[in-house]
Amino acid sequence: MVVNVHSYKDPCPCSVRKNAGGKSIHVVFGNNHSSEYHAPWLWFNDSRNIMVLSGQRHFSPGSWNIETFIVDATVHHYSEMQNIITSHQIHDIDTVNSINPSKKQYISDHENLSEFLLVIQWNRPMVKLNETTEVTQEDFMSVYNMFMLKQWSYDSLSTNESRLKREISEKHTFLYKYVQFQNRGGGECNESVALINANRKDHGGLISVDYNQIVNGGICGELITFFDSLFLEGAVMVTNAPPSSNPDSDLDEAVSNVGKIISGGSLSHGSLYGDNFHVKTTHNAINVAYTAIGLCPHQDLAYYESKPGFQLLHCIANCKRSNGGESLLIDCMAAAYHFRQLAPDLFEILVKCPATFVKVRDGASMMYHKPHIVLYNDGQSDLNNMDREIVSVNWSPPFEGRPQMHPDRVEDYFKAYAAFELMLDSSKCPMECSETSGITLDLAMTLSEYAKKYTWIYHLKPGEIMIFNNTRMLHGRRSFVRGEPDDINTENNVERHLVGAYTNIDDSLNNYRLLLRQAGCTRKRVIPNVANGSISTSYPWGTKLMKY
Repeated sequence: MVVNVHSYKDPCPCSVRKNAGGKSIHVVFGNNHSSEYHAPWLWFNDSRNIMVLSGQRHFSPGSWNIETFIVDATVHHYSEMQNIITSHQIHDIDTVNSINPSKKQYISDHENLSEFLLVIQWNRPMVKLNETTEVTQEDFMSVYNMFMLKQWSYDSLSTNESRLKREISEKHTFLYKYVQFQNRGGGECNESVALINANRKDHGGLISVDYNQIVNGGICGELITFFDSLFLEGAVMVTNAPPSSNPDSDLDEAVSNVGKIISGGSLSHGSLYGDNFHVKTTHNAINVAYTAIGLCPHQDLAYYESKPGFQLLHCIANCKRSNGGESLLIDCMAAAYHFRQLAPDLFEILVKCPATFVKVRDGASMMYHKPHIVLYNDGQSDLNNMDREIVSVNWSPPFEGRPQMHPDRVEDYFKAYAAFELMLDSSKCPMECSETSGITLDLAMTLSEYAKKYTWIYHLKPGEIMIFNNTRMLHGRRSFVRGEPDDINTENNVERHLVGAYTNIDDSLNNYRLLLRQAGCTRKRVIPNVANGSISTSYPWGTKLMKY
């Protein structure tokens, strides 16, 4: 039975009803979208459970009392609730607990939901921090902003819509967007979008930003474009980066400066190769990257539990274009998404069979087991369901050790591996792969065509810094012939020299969100999955409107 139906008079765009037993409420929003909110969830997200300055919670889910239930649920206009609002904690930062619409203007609140508040009456008072204070009527009450409530709804329709926005497919790749731009003949209805897309021409579809604009320009359009490119498309090119002021030093100021801007203060993963590492040919190389041999598409440091988030490679010098050495990028998350459609049986094998990633040499002894493709566990789907969201891909052929899996899976694993590798490495021959692995020639040709279509190939120039999401993008290099550097004024004899650095994905994502909040961007963003094994994405309602 449904009881206690309440709704504020027009123009309230929503209604709420309390379900029998008071264990949940059912909210119908103006666009006919409805969602159920359970009593423990509402109790846990009461604004008084949050410390205003730190954002930490006073009480854990374990503090919920199962004898608590909802007595009444009503919707009110904000103006009617001034006395209640002043006694509740006001959170300026956008969370589900924000209840004060006067401090916020939401760019996607077309229904004016932020002007309305849900008021819950409980049968028991909220847990008090100070048990010596007298219990008041307001202790039996919780207040929620309706707009925030809708954005954090967890019904199946809402969660599926969120997944569709954040799960990476080929449509998220910069090469796909570049091709779409070219097919439109360069025409754009939005001038700023047109300028950004026109910018892609110089670097094969990759957006570029000037070094001085992001290092010395403060919060500006170029800095936002820089971060957007990194998180929305997975890669960006920085141009006009200066050479090191001290060529004899291992430190490269340019790559370090940009890396710290991305992360918000520090570089990461420096224990094996240093905070800055120099990619150039050396004798007795401790890494194949320090030779002239080609590098197949891979992720760096896959033998870590948490790989580096972003990798930066500053081109100091490069061999002549005719001598090879082109850089490669391909979006492995987008490839996995399409691989599931093309070969679901082989996809399932790479989800269920763990791979072994190792780094064993003088000064390093690291090993980690994890599947090549990781799907999200939402707590309700059957783990045998292969249609769950792809949240991570682990791929690094040079650093793979002995596979350890059930004997019945071994042959299937090698077949599935060969198929996915064909989709990621454009240098592989589909006919040879079909003959040696047992996959059909038609499938082999389709996989190979994908690799050729979505592999970015570019010859880096001195002063350029290529930056990419190491958890989402595979990078590689074509082999090269040692020769004279492009810069004829360079006196040393380095044929191809890049300086690299890493940043942590969590620090970098946090810094991006803070930048959007500080800049007050007026364009709603849904940040695609950053491919770190989680569904940590943008706040679903976008960013606040603020002037800067």
